[in-house]
Amino acid sequence: MQRPSLSLPHSEHLENDIWHEIAKKYLQAMGFDMNQYAVVRHRDRDHDHAHIVASRVRLDGTTVSDSWDYRRSEEVIRQLERDYGLRSLHSSHEKDNRSPTTGERRLLARTGEESVRVQLQRSLDQATQNSATLPQLVEQLQQQGIRVRVSYHQTGEIKGISYESNGIAFSGTHLGKAYTFIGLQKYRGVNYDSSKDAELIRTLIEPPIHSSTKMNSSSGALVHVSNIEENQRNEHVAKDCQKSKLPKHPQRELEL
Repeated sequence: MQRPSLSLPHSEHLENDIWHEIAKKYLQAMGFDMNQYAVVRHRDRDHDHAHIVASRVRLDGTTVSDSWDYRRSEEVIRQLERDYGLRSLHSSHEKDNRSPTTGERRLLARTGEESVRVQLQRSLDQATQNSATLPQLVEQLQQQGIRVRVSYHQTGEIKGISYESNGIAFSGTHLGKAYTFIGLQKYRGVNYDSSKDAELIRTLIEPPIHSSTKMNSSSGALVHVSNIEENQRNEHVAKDCQKSKLPKHPQRELEL
């Protein structure tokens, strides 16, 4: 079975028959020309989207390859956007944010829920449209329950930025180049003047990231280790205390 999903921008909506027509053309272009399939339209989120479930086994008994070609899929989608007059989005290799991973695509197809990383990207895209300066962006994100943290060079200048939602944090780099400290200014038009904004940023944001936070290179999530290190120190202290209470000559204690 293949479970692709198709989504529209927030400003666009389609009728059911058009959704079905697009889904059918998409499947045919991807090699599902004689396959059973179902299309389910969802409007439970703030964007119109459809989930497709298609059998890989054709009616003649042959099988569609299970190697999903994402680049080809993007090319098909771009053509459908042109054919139906829909707003065209950049392909993943042209975008300034990172595309969903295979696991995130499967999560969306299975549950209709976006991953925390994709949710953060969407929240940042919306917030940067209304934020002229970095302090304003931080305040908007905090109002949405998103925690923003920054790391600093030894000179005191901002080095990097990260975002946390639902207890899961990602560096700007792992969201995409548009969400880094430099990228916010270059790609999203967020202004930062250190002479005016630096102190305000320090006031808005909790203590900066130092050695107590490490980066999980596989997922991009920030992993806190300060509590682990503290627990290890406490364990060593407890063991030392237990050793100090032991009698120096246990055999003499028994003789008494």
